[in-house]
Amino acid sequence: MKFKAVHNKRVLISPLNWGMGHVSRCIGLIHRLHNQGNTVVVAADETQITIFKTYFPDVETVIHQGYPFSFSGSKSFGLDLIRSSKGLKSRLNRELEQTEHLVDKYNIDVVVSDHRYGFRSQKVKSIFVTHQLNLPIKWYEVCVQLIHKAQIKKFDQVWVMDYPDHRLAGHLSKTNANYPVDYLGAVSRFEIYGSSEIKKKGGLVIVSGPYVYAQQFIDGLDVKVSGNSLMKVVAPKEVNVPLRFERIEGDWRNLDKEILKAKSVISRSGYSTIMDLQFLKCNATLSATPGQREQEYLEMLHESSNSSASKPS
Repeated sequence: MKFKAVHNKRVLISPLNWGMGHVSRCIGLIHRLHNQGNTVVVAADETQITIFKTYFPDVETVIHQGYPFSFSGSKSFGLDLIRSSKGLKSRLNRELEQTEHLVDKYNIDVVVSDHRYGFRSQKVKSIFVTHQLNLPIKWYEVCVQLIHKAQIKKFDQVWVMDYPDHRLAGHLSKTNANYPVDYLGAVSRFEIYGSSEIKKKGGLVIVSGPYVYAQQFIDGLDVKVSGNSLMKVVAPKEVNVPLRFERIEGDWRNLDKEILKAKSVISRSGYSTIMDLQFLKCNATLSATPGQREQEYLEMLHESSNSSASKPS
């Protein structure tokens, strides 16, 4: 089922709880689904639901537990995932049962999973949303790639957040597999705003990702002060912002106002951020979270768009 074919349906959607990038891009996806006459039910944890409600006050929601990720901050994401593997498998199996229950309870026509392997149904069409048809792995980790593709094949359709020419995700969004793929282009939460709200002045730091790594990012950032003004920072409330920056307070909609005004951005090379910057046409300095191969690949892919601002360690 291609995206444009989803009209006047009851759609159940759930984002992965790996940072807040999946929530951010699901806001843009829900906006598009609403524009096609669909009713959306969001299954997410309490923190994610609070953000969704900021953009869609009337959206129907249900508390749905995330995956038990645990990040040590040691730059070894592979080891972090291995340590969590038992809990992740248990949660996936439980999620399969819960999704079928939600499909019945909320009279769902289509299930949309933003990179959650266990969020699918045997009763209705189930869509897997990703930008990573290929994982950025080493040659000796081929078994991980095989598991990834085997999980994707259990869905009826894959919606890929990139263009057919792979300009944003590069090799990550390419496929030679036999499952049906529909490219959606760049999906950004900023699609909900009018073009008149996009300004172009000043710089901004966007802090994102798992909180232990987000803190490392802002702590290691070295930027020059322009005149007497401090560089503005948008960061999760859990992150401590050093006094050399000006923290922007408020909910996501308030923070969006600052991002819409920015001419240049310093941020991690997270994919949702890249899609936002593509939509907003901002100059960007992108820096990967150390040890996160996807971001390291995306930083390299988009380095030509980076400005001359200093990078964090």
